[in-house]
Parts: sequence; C-alpha cells; structure tokens
Amino acid sequence: MSELDIWRYLHVLMFAGWLGADLGVYIASRKAMDSSLQFETRLMLLHTALRIELIPRTMWKAALPLGVMLSRELGLIEISDAGIAMVWIGTIIWWAVSMTSAFYYYNDFGKKLTKINNWLVGIAGAAMIAVAWASSMGKGPFNPDASWLLWKFGLYGLIQFTALGIIIGFGPVGDVFMRLDDEGSSPKLEGEIRRSFNIAAIPIWATYTLIALVALIGTVKIF
Repeated sequence: MSELDIWRYLHVLMFAGWLGADLGVYIASRKAMDSSLQFETRLMLLHTALRIELIPRTMWKAALPLGVMLSRELGLIEISDAGIAMVWIGTIIWWAVSMTSAFYYYNDFGKKLTKINNWLVGIAGAAMIAVAWASSMGKGPFNPDASWLLWKFGLYGLIQFTALGIIIGFGPVGDVFMRLDDEGSSPKLEGEIRRSFNIAAIPIWATYTLIALVALIGTVKIF
C-alpha cells in the first residue's frame, strides 16, 4: 500500500464519518423536539445528538489536512514541509477549540469558546474560498489546471459558512431546554424549540448537499 493509497483511504473514511454521523445527529435532534415524549427522554436524545456530533465535528476539520496531503501526493499542490506542519498544527488548534466548546456547551466558558470557534470557522471559510480563487488565477498553491480540485476546495470553504449557520441556528435550543426543565412544557417554549430547529434545518441540508457534491467532484472530476 502506497502513501497515496493511505491518504485516499483516510479521505474516504472522513467523508463517510462526516455525513453518516451527522445524519444520526439530525435524527436524534429531531426526535428530541417531540413534545409528546417525557422531558428526561428528550434530554437524553439531545445529549446523545451532541455526543454523536463530536464525530462529524472532527471529520469536518480533518478534511483540510487530509485533502492537502492527498493533493500533495497527487502533485496538485506546491507546499513545503513547513507549510504541511502549519496546516496540521492550525487544524489541531481549531479542532481543540471546537471540541472544548462542545464539551462545555451549557456554561459561560463554552459559550465564549463557541464565539471564538465561530470566528475561526468564518475566517477559515473565507480563506479557503480565497485560496481556490487565487489558484484559479495561477497565484495560489493549487495547480490551476486541476479545476475540479479548485471547485472542491472552494465548496469546502462554502461549507464552513453553512456549518456556521447550523451552529448559530441551533444555538438557542440548549437554553430553551434548560427553561423546559425549570418551567415545564408550554406552547411558547415548544414553539421556540421548533422554530430554532426549523431554522437550523436549512443550513443542515445545505451542508449535506455540499458534502455530497464535493465527494462527487473528487470522485468523477466533473469540472
């Protein structure tokens, strides 16, 4: 097995873990919105969703260094060993901030980290789109002739913004569930929960669509 085969295999696992686990998050979260269930059951479903979400949260970040490594093995990117190290270190820091914010989701520390993570996601997305655009002009690290790769990387940058939409849209749900525990179910609180979930569902399905499109582009190189 060559090094190229290893990175290609890890790349496939990343996509499977990202999309597959995230569908589990969606299903568990949606069931937690069911007001006919007991509060303890709904809370368990929500906690389960948040724990499963750690898998796609990791795969989402891993896509960057794995993609860079695969591109280097294919000879489609000019990057030094120092550049590779920076990509890995930057991704690990980004992942650590994201994971810590998820673990401390319900307290002030976690909320502050979530704000930092949101900024990191937005900056990363803008930077990826900019790199893809610059490469198409022959001024970036990627081979401009590999237009399929530029589309793939640019769309990965766009995914950062749809993922950010999920985080922001779903954010109020945790606080409302805490109010449910204190105040009990009411039409007003249930309406707030459904509203937040319905808002988050838009970027959720946009993200799934983009992930599938990125995987398709990487497989059949349609551009």
